Amino acid sequence: MRNSYRLMIPGPIEVAPEVLAHMSDPLTAHYGDKWVEICNGTVSNLQQIIGTIGEVIIVVGSGHTANDISINSLFNPGDKVLTLNNGLFGQRLADICDAHGVDQVILTKPWGKPFSPSDIHEAVTRYPDVKALLVVHGETSTGIANPVQALTAAAKEHGLLVMADTIASLGGHPYKMDDWHIDLTVCASQKALGAPPGLALIAVNETAWSFMADRRKPRGFMTDLQNLRHFAEVQAAFHPHPGTMPVNAYVALQKSTDLILKEGLEATWARHDRVARVVRTGVRAMGLQLMAAEEAACANLTVIMADDQFLPQAYFDFMIEEYGMQVGLGLGEYLTRSVRIGHMGLNANLEAVVPCLVGFEQFLRRQGHNVPRGASLAGLE
Repeated sequence: MRNSYRLMIPGPIEVAPEVLAHMSDPLTAHYGDKWVEICNGTVSNLQQIIGTIGEVIIVVGSGHTANDISINSLFNPGDKVLTLNNGLFGQRLADICDAHGVDQVILTKPWGKPFSPSDIHEAVTRYPDVKALLVVHGETSTGIANPVQALTAAAKEHGLLVMADTIASLGGHPYKMDDWHIDLTVCASQKALGAPPGLALIAVNETAWSFMADRRKPRGFMTDLQNLRHFAEVQAAFHPHPGTMPVNAYVALQKSTDLILKEGLEATWARHDRVARVVRTGVRAMGLQLMAAEEAACANLTVIMADDQFLPQAYFDFMIEEYGMQVGLGLGEYLTRSVRIGHMGLNANLEAVVPCLVGFEQFLRRQGHNVPRGASLAGLE
């Protein structure tokens, strides 16, 4: 019996051996010259991957933690924001806003349908008192990538602050924070950034820092970006955090982002796009439907609809038993109606996705479907 499986889920993902090795390094102190060098190097890497000259604050926790801290730091109770909800994690942004007493105009679309700039213009015309736009870039529950560049351009016509959740997209799907005029970016370590889970990051530009100046107290200690920025500044030369950081997770993130930059960001994006197209083409060639239309698909994952053609749990079990791969089941109301395949980071290569596709083809034939042999590999050049 296997004691581990290749993770073909949309995060956490497979981690490169040279990254994983750092998790067992001898511990180093979370202060001093060596630590400051690690901190600064990791932040510099992240700035390049995010595409910003703004500050990057790294926090302990999941992407949810970073969204929680960001919304707490940006808004007063009673502030009104425009939240885009077309998947589980768009809904989660709305839930976090509710938890902080933030008023919302929630735009809702069916899962798998991206938002458009006209949605922003119409909403702000109707609700001119909204202060900010909150949007998920790569939606893990649906496999779409909302067009954040165009949505941000529309929001900026109305003077809105823009906060983007890139947890499922950053590192594999193109993203340029400063060029696209996004004010605050949230991400986490365990997806296309290629590191183990445990760290989240928040990139903040000067517009967002200025926006926070009116934030009323109380706002927490470890959950206040302005407080975290204060420690990063006044203790920059020795201890740039108010608390103890998970040092080996930090070093692993530095190494994984080193690898992305060594490959080159454009090359990394192109690799993810090529592999994603192989997956999507192969799935369609087997007669299955995807939740996301081709023009809206995220390069990092694919959500496949069961449509009464197969049982997702049966496919999950088959891949575990026959191929040693763990795929993801759907989320929310699609738990028993879809499966999710992650192809990001180390898994954005044919070594990972070809066996996964071949396994899907074999599974469908065993279920009695007349799938032509080799249909799963129709996307190969």
